[in-house]
Amino acid sequence: MPSLSLPAVQPRNDFKGKPLSAVTDRLGFPDAQNTVEGQKTYSWRKGAADRSCRITVVMAGDIVESYTTYGDAPICGQYDAPAN
Repeated sequence: MPSLSLPAVQPRNDFKGKPLSAVTDRLGFPDAQNTVEGQKTYSWRKGAADRSCRITVVMAGDIVESYTTYGDAPICGQYDAPAN
């Protein structure tokens, strides 16, 4: 029987505990940057105006403390963090 090759699966976005550069390598430069209670936050918007996903990271110093997505499930699906 010939061996079958499976299609490559896009790795999940497991950015927690990694530097911001790991996120920007995947998502590009952020659309917005803020400081909330002393912590830097960065956000990206992917998709179109009527169907979009907002991706937000909160930093703990130079390391990603949290990574969240909010919006249209088909758009956000490819950016979601792995389930805990």
